[in-house]
Amino acid sequence: MSTHEPPTGPDPQDPDAPVPPPPPTYGSTSYPPPPGGGSGGWGSGGYGSGGFPPPPPPAGPGPAQPFSATDAIAYGWSKFVANPGQWLIAGLAMFAVTVLASGLSWFVAPAADPFSGSDPISGVGVVGTLGNLVSTFLSLVISGFVYRGALDEAEGRRFDLADAIARVPVGPVVLTSLLLSVGITVGLALCVVPGVIFAFLTWFALLFVVDQHQSPLDAISSSVKLVSANVGQTLLLALLSGVLFVLAICACGLGLFVVFPVVSVATAYAYRRFQGQPVA
Repeated sequence: MSTHEPPTGPDPQDPDAPVPPPPPTYGSTSYPPPPGGGSGGWGSGGYGSGGFPPPPPPAGPGPAQPFSATDAIAYGWSKFVANPGQWLIAGLAMFAVTVLASGLSWFVAPAADPFSGSDPISGVGVVGTLGNLVSTFLSLVISGFVYRGALDEAEGRRFDLADAIARVPVGPVVLTSLLLSVGITVGLALCVVPGVIFAFLTWFALLFVVDQHQSPLDAISSSVKLVSANVGQTLLLALLSGVLFVLAICACGLGLFVVFPVVSVATAYAYRRFQGQPVA
């Protein structure tokens, strides 16, 4: 006669017997716990929808990096001597435009404005002011193209003028240059100081246009904020750059071929450093 083992599980007839937990369901409302523990389902405890962790937040500009005006100029000089051919062409273009526009305003203003007399410096008049406006505008437009190359150098790419020109947003650069030139010219006409302050605060505007493709007004606003947050260092760079330009002019203006590219690269260096971006 065979014997049977008694059942080892809970007696279904016993009302006090423990009830086993229900098996996990995989419908729309119940999920297994996430890997590694946690109190929530797949939609909680650090997991996004679909069972995947959420993407990391996009990286933005970091804190300002250590900066020195002399280091910026030295950096610009090192990039110039490493690629002198392209940078000399850029310097020549700036020199030619500046001399041509300044020369026209110098000789045309006295003849067109009877109140200016024989000395164009004593009374430039309306025509002379327009000449200065045109000169500033053309210089800024060229600066916009050169800044693209300066940023390339700061990012670790060799400057090529043709390639830089092809990648510049021409319309925004022209419009930004027009707004800047009008602001600088009007400010200079108002006892000079307002024009100098406006030029100082908007120093990085064209860099925001060619680098981040900001609109002209946004770029001007961004430049004012960036300079305001780094007034001391920017002022030192501006003063040092001004000294270099004076020395270049004293050398019959020929030094501008070198000083203009060096200062352009130094400006791009400062632009990236002030925003916490790396410099190659």
